[in-house]
Amino acid sequence: MTRRYLRRLLAATCAAGALVSTGGRAQQKIEEATLINWWYSATFGTGFYKIGPAVATVVRLPFSYRLLEMEGGTVGVNLLAPVTVAAYHLNLHELNQFNLHEDVAAASVLPGAEVEIPMTERWRLKPFAQAGMGTEFTDPRLVASMYTGGVRSLYRFPGNDYKVSLGNSLFVAGYRIRDASERQNIGVFQIGLNAETPWTMDLWNGPAYFNTHLIATSYRSKLAFANPEPGKLAVYREYQVGFSFRTARPVSFLGFGADTLGLGFRFANNVRGVTLYTEFPF
Repeated sequence: MTRRYLRRLLAATCAAGALVSTGGRAQQKIEEATLINWWYSATFGTGFYKIGPAVATVVRLPFSYRLLEMEGGTVGVNLLAPVTVAAYHLNLHELNQFNLHEDVAAASVLPGAEVEIPMTERWRLKPFAQAGMGTEFTDPRLVASMYTGGVRSLYRFPGNDYKVSLGNSLFVAGYRIRDASERQNIGVFQIGLNAETPWTMDLWNGPAYFNTHLIATSYRSKLAFANPEPGKLAVYREYQVGFSFRTARPVSFLGFGADTLGLGFRFANNVRGVTLYTEFPF
């Protein structure tokens, strides 16, 4: 691993020290704001992705508080406050405009709430709304406002040995740079299928299960990053394949507990990403 990638990883994992040394002109700052899609980075999850000239290392801390438990047919309520820190390596020479390599660090928080509604024994709806801010550690500093809101659906098919779940989500999202240099509003539709099978060995002194999932995402209008040529970095559809293990009881790490741990692989035109996840995202 080169020193450059070590610096990016360190910047992403240390929010307090996420600083960047830049020295570009105002025109360059506008290009950097366009390269970084604020909503996408805030919701991607912990992992790495590359879109065109931008390579990002993302650490997402999913802070949340369960206000009401969904049990016995009652509605559940969760308060959300995910914090995301990202470090970008911008190969701006790929845009044929600047012969420059530059590292940029950014951080964001996207607080909100979600409601879990048990429609039937096997079907759950989850309306949600979030709005927050992000900042890019440049000189001058860029600040963006972000929002997302909609509804997710999860249906579990009958069966005990091999569990299959169908997820759907429909929501709107967007961001706006405070200096009005960039803004974006999109609609998003997702459909996903998750299959769980028993594993042949125990993990953490209990039975384990192996999960695979496939998620397709459609953007309306386009998900844009940089657009030096019409449509060059526009994303209309994105796909994710994921593999994970679920244990019989949650495992705690750095104060976070989860019973599922997996890797997701995202791909689309101009998009490649690897993300760490702890649940089927519906």
